Amino acid sequence: MEENYKLEKEYQIPFEIFKDAYSSFQKKYVYPKSYIYMGLFLIIAIIYIAAAVKDTSNTLAYVLIFVCLALAVREWYNPRKIRRNLLDTIMTEGLENEVYKIGITDEFVDISTLPNENVENSEESEASDGEADGEEFDEYEDEAPPEKSRIPINSNLAVNEYEKYFLLHVKKSMFYVVPKDGFSEDELEIFRNTVKKK
Repeated sequence: MEENYKLEKEYQIPFEIFKDAYSSFQKKYVYPKSYIYMGLFLIIAIIYIAAAVKDTSNTLAYVLIFVCLALAVREWYNPRKIRRNLLDTIMTEGLENEVYKIGITDEFVDISTLPNENVENSEESEASDGEADGEEFDEYEDEAPPEKSRIPINSNLAVNEYEKYFLLHVKKSMFYVVPKDGFSEDELEIFRNTVKKK
């Protein structure tokens, strides 16, 4: 079924923009919770340090100090490790070469990944046509396009605008990056007026 989009556009996400957008997402939704837990673990560690100073034979206090400090370090380290692993995956798998498509109506935003047309594969297919009749490649031609992610425009959708991109996030758990590059000023206004309205 063909949707009646107000705005329909293809785009790519450069690695540097994704990196910056993911950092922005973490600063807004991940780090504050981590810092709260870090603070709690450090306060508990201080309480046990005071108990250990009063009674130096209290080995349980030393164990709990170590546990609390380890948990505080983990809260600091885990978000950074997750970001590093995600960015490494994007670099190794070349995900920044993917082409995405966004469609916007008054009620929802559709985001999908377009099928990757690999030039090398098509050249190899043509070269092997002399050896085979090409029927073995038919299965790829009938491949269905990837499903769209449909995001309703409601209170669960939050949008932050930055200098080079928009960051759409749903319930603080899923986020989408839409770079401004390649969008005309009129298209950006359609995006702002539709998606950013509360």
